[in-house]
Amino acid sequence: MLNRLSRLFQSAIFLSALCGSSGAQTSAVPPAPATNNSLAALPELNQAHLAPVQQLEGLQFVQGSTSQLLLEKDGKRYLIDTQTQTIREVKAEAVEVAQGAATASTTPQDSQTTTPAVAKTEEKKDDETYYTEDIFLWNLPTAHHLEKKALIVDFTHRFNFNEAFEPGSISTLFGLDGFSLSSLGFTYGITDRFFAGIYRTPTSFGRIIQLSAGAQLSREDLGHPFSSTFRVGVEGTDHFRSKYITSLELAFARSIKKRAQIYFTPTVSFNNRPLQVVANDVFNQTPFDGKTTTALGAGISVDIRPTVAIVGEAIYRVSGWLEQTASGVPTPRRPSFMLGIQKKIYRHSFTLGLTNSPGTTLSTRSATRGSYNGLDDTFGGLTLGFNLSRRLF
Repeated sequence: MLNRLSRLFQSAIFLSALCGSSGAQTSAVPPAPATNNSLAALPELNQAHLAPVQQLEGLQFVQGSTSQLLLEKDGKRYLIDTQTQTIREVKAEAVEVAQGAATASTTPQDSQTTTPAVAKTEEKKDDETYYTEDIFLWNLPTAHHLEKKALIVDFTHRFNFNEAFEPGSISTLFGLDGFSLSSLGFTYGITDRFFAGIYRTPTSFGRIIQLSAGAQLSREDLGHPFSSTFRVGVEGTDHFRSKYITSLELAFARSIKKRAQIYFTPTVSFNNRPLQVVANDVFNQTPFDGKTTTALGAGISVDIRPTVAIVGEAIYRVSGWLEQTASGVPTPRRPSFMLGIQKKIYRHSFTLGLTNSPGTTLSTRSATRGSYNGLDDTFGGLTLGFNLSRRLF
C-alpha cells in the first residue's frame, strides 16, 4: 500500500514538472498575429459548404505547381505560395514561360530564393501593342478586341449648331451651351471573336436605329501583324421603320510600339441617301433613290502621357457623292475630320474633339455639316463634341 502511494506521488511530481516546462516554452513563443479572415478561425469545412467556381478574374494557377497562385491587381502581379504562406510581387523583367516547373517537393528555403515562372502571350507581342480602352477612336473603329460577355456602352455628343470659334462663342462656352445631337449605343461580345451592337440617334437626326454584327479577324497581342475586324450594319430611320441603309466595314489597326496606333477603315454603304434627307425623315419623308457610296477613313492616336492621347481622323467619300444644294449643284467635296484629346483609364475613356461632321453611324459619319442644313464645314466651322465610353462587364 505504501509502495503504491509512493509511486502515485512520484508520478504527480513528474507531471507537474512537465506541465510547468511546457507552459514556460509556450510563453516564450510570441502569439500568432490576429487576422481579419474569419475563415481562419473556422473548423475544417466539408464539401457541403463549398461551391465550385469556374474562373475568378485576376487569379490563375501556376503551371506545374500545386501550391502557387498568380494574382493580378492594379496592373501588378503577385505570387501567392500556400505552402510557405508568402506573398511576393513579380517584377516585369522576371516574367518567363512556365514549363513543367514542379514545386510540390520544393522546400520553404528553396521557394524563398526561386524566381517564379509566369505564363506569357504567344509571341511576346503584348508588350508592343498600343493600349486603348474604346472600340471607337471618334467615329472610326479601333479594332479593339472585345472579350466574351463584355458589354460596352457609348455616349456620343455633337454640338453641331454652334461653331466653337465664332465671334462671341466664349459666352456659350464654345458651343457647349447649345443644342446637342446625343446618341447612345451598346456593343456586346457574343463570343471571344464575334460581337453585336445597337445604336440610336436623336429625333433631329432621323431617330436612326443601327443594328450591327461583326467579328475579330486578327489581333496584334497574339502575334499578328495588325488587328482587324469586320462589321455589317443596317440603319433604319424613324425607329427602324424606313430608309434602310446597309453598310460593310473593314477596320485595321497597327501599333507603333506602345506609343501610337494608326487606323484604316474602308466602308461601303448600299442604298445610301443625303444626310439632310435621312435627318428629316421623321417629319418629312422625301423620296430619294439610294446610291452606293464608298468611303475611306484613316486615323491616328498618339500617347502624350500613359493614359492621355492626341487623336485625329478623316473620312472621305471616294464614290457615290450624294449631297447637293437646292439648285441641284453638288456641294464641295470635303472630308469629314476631327482632332481631339482622349483620356483612358481602366474600362473607361473620354474623348473631347473638334469636328466638321455631326454623323456617327456607318453611313453618315463621312458626311459634313455642309450637307446638314448647309452649315460651314471648313476649319472655321468646327464644332465641339465628345465621346464617353464605359465597359460595364
